[in-house]
Amino acid sequence: MNRSQKIRWGILGCGRIAGKFASDLALSENGVLAACASRDIEKSQSFANEHQAALFFDTYEALAECEQVDVIYIATPNTFHHEHAILCLKNKKAVLCEKPFAINKSQVEAMIKVAKDNNTFLMEAMWTGCLPNIINIQNTIRSGVIGEIIHLSADFGFKADYDPKSRLFDPALGGGSLLDIGIYPIYMSLLFMGKPHKILSSSRLAASGVDASCSVLLSYEGEKTAALFSTLEAFTDIKCEIYGTEGKIVIPSRFHEQNQHTTVIKGKADQLVETAQIGFGYYYEIEHVNECLYQGKKESPIMPLAMSLDLMQLMDEVRSQAK
Repeated sequence: MNRSQKIRWGILGCGRIAGKFASDLALSENGVLAACASRDIEKSQSFANEHQAALFFDTYEALAECEQVDVIYIATPNTFHHEHAILCLKNKKAVLCEKPFAINKSQVEAMIKVAKDNNTFLMEAMWTGCLPNIINIQNTIRSGVIGEIIHLSADFGFKADYDPKSRLFDPALGGGSLLDIGIYPIYMSLLFMGKPHKILSSSRLAASGVDASCSVLLSYEGEKTAALFSTLEAFTDIKCEIYGTEGKIVIPSRFHEQNQHTTVIKGKADQLVETAQIGFGYYYEIEHVNECLYQGKKESPIMPLAMSLDLMQLMDEVRSQAK
């Protein structure tokens, strides 16, 4: 794509997260919101007015076919990600699809196949990996400052009112703590420790059948481990700690969107590192996708398709153990 022109974005699904994404898109140097779509025309028009989109539609098909759109951000409920991503890809639209990418590995494989068949960009919206804080931590670990990584712990939990028809608890909407928030601790383990060779998990099920709480223990070559927890039943620290043989890195509460971390080395003063933060944090993901499109890339080097496949495969196994 020509760098003299801004990347034209469409937003499919006009809910709360889409609104935060649109607010950060307004801060982008290289992108602009061109259109949005909701099955409720009044909601679509209201969203367009609030976020200065020139076009709005009451069908997702109309957005996917719109010639004034280069890339579409999909922000519909989890169970629709697969269907809506394929709709957009078949119309040659680049896709940034909200996490979780889909509901299971086979759906992710189908999405990747359609993207490759249409030679079109596809990325899971795991925005955490695009944050300056996480990139800084990766560089610190590569430098060897905290030694060899041997353990990671991460949790994400809040107490939600039980409603079997809500997106959090309804199986038909892809509910459960794992898919909604447990994906963040699992992503951190995959990012910093790679694929495990053994997965052990235990879940507490809600009356609707989805996991209300989920504990996961991952084992790696060399007896390295990761301990992960997600819950819709209690408030947790939402913290991530990465332990090395020479020290550790602590990402404080709401680690998935933090702009700071502390490096702890025995015998030395703790080092607090603060990084940039623009908007809600989606800004960095947006600019990353813009740059990928300018360069003609078909997938993200930060969140490659193979990583999305590994992430879903891991979550499939956790849910399988929960039966």
